[in-house]
Amino acid sequence: CSFQLLVASFLTAPEGEYIIRQGARGDTFFIFTKGKADVTRFERVGGEAVYVRSLGKGDWFGEKVFQGEDLRTANVIAAEAVTCLVIDLESFNKLIGGFDDVSNKGHEDADAKAKYEEENAFFSNLNLADFNIIDTLGVGGFGRVELVQLKSDENKTFAMKILKKRHIVDTRQQEHIRSEKLIMQEAHSDFIVRLYRTFKDSKYLYMLMEACLGGELWTILRDRGSFEESTTRFYTACVVEAFAYLHSKGIIYRDLKPENLILDHKGYAKLVDFGFAKKIGFGKKTWTFCGTPEYVAPEIILNKGHDISADYWSLGILMYELLTGSPPFTGTDPMKTYNIILKGIDMIVFPKKITKNALNLIKKLCKDNPCERLGNLKNGVKDIQKHKWFEGFNWEGLKKGTLTPPIIPTVTSAIDTSNFDSFPEDNEDPPPDDNSGWDVDF
Repeated sequence: CSFQLLVASFLTAPEGEYIIRQGARGDTFFIFTKGKADVTRFERVGGEAVYVRSLGKGDWFGEKVFQGEDLRTANVIAAEAVTCLVIDLESFNKLIGGFDDVSNKGHEDADAKAKYEEENAFFSNLNLADFNIIDTLGVGGFGRVELVQLKSDENKTFAMKILKKRHIVDTRQQEHIRSEKLIMQEAHSDFIVRLYRTFKDSKYLYMLMEACLGGELWTILRDRGSFEESTTRFYTACVVEAFAYLHSKGIIYRDLKPENLILDHKGYAKLVDFGFAKKIGFGKKTWTFCGTPEYVAPEIILNKGHDISADYWSLGILMYELLTGSPPFTGTDPMKTYNIILKGIDMIVFPKKITKNALNLIKKLCKDNPCERLGNLKNGVKDIQKHKWFEGFNWEGLKKGTLTPPIIPTVTSAIDTSNFDSFPEDNEDPPPDDNSGWDVDF
């Protein structure tokens, strides 16, 4: 049910049926593949339908929709059973991208490619010894995330994720880590934390990433309790942009939650932690059970197979949590949470502070049936962007980075970690070596 992949469809009409009526509005273009039709036009004087011409296999009509004209200027009536290939304007623009954009896009792609090649050349010459550890940004069972500074340029700081190799092997996370590395290195989006390069030794893997010093969104939500609607709208929009980028490449994220959104120094939110992300391609499903219990879509729980629509379910859950301070489905343990999720979003009593339009969008994102979920329909992510809750939102300003964020963090320097919680020093003994070779690509 990946309707967003639809580019064209077929229409069949029996003899005598109107395919198009003069004066009607439409945004579709037709190409005949079988049969014949008559084109007629009502004249102003007398109102009689006048025969204009016949159409047969290989002929087309309705091309003016691509020039912005949606008023039909003639009737098209099947003279015998006909079949037409039908392309709507939305699909055409997705496929072609608009004739005016083609030359500009070529320049932009070339500029971006040159920029990333220069970037890769810079990072490929660096070694672990070129960095000093400044402070700890986060800790977990996998290891730590440290803020590191380039010794040769103190204004250049990065987040270094340090993973225990033996722990990865013991928890059988090798494939997830490999996938995380491949996806993040290829992700060039302003709404996704950049991974510049990786290092390794006998004990650890090191992932050198963009440093976002505005702090975790979860920390801010915890301190504030909940967000205003306009604040929630901004962060939700950042996720929509990140998802649009990933899904256009056939990648599913599967781990949306406030803890995995981090703010840069300007206050823009970026996705981080791609341990559950997977490239599944288009129109395909995957069956791995993963994700945070409160955010897991029902089809994952039921092991029906899932695709990018599971990400849109989690977007609805995120909206609810940002607006209220806690997700809609919560239980005392994961199994109880899953049972509550399977009862559906309609069983949830929404607080009065959630407006009618926000409630409507959350419910459309959290449809039990993935095929009915907003974001997974024919118009894809545009259905979310055009929803009433986003009415008046400056999507173009968000993409260009000119829109003022609702929360602008205080970041005084490239080594300012004040927006992160404090963590104790790492006094653990070093982990055992792992030289099994599964990390050959790092």
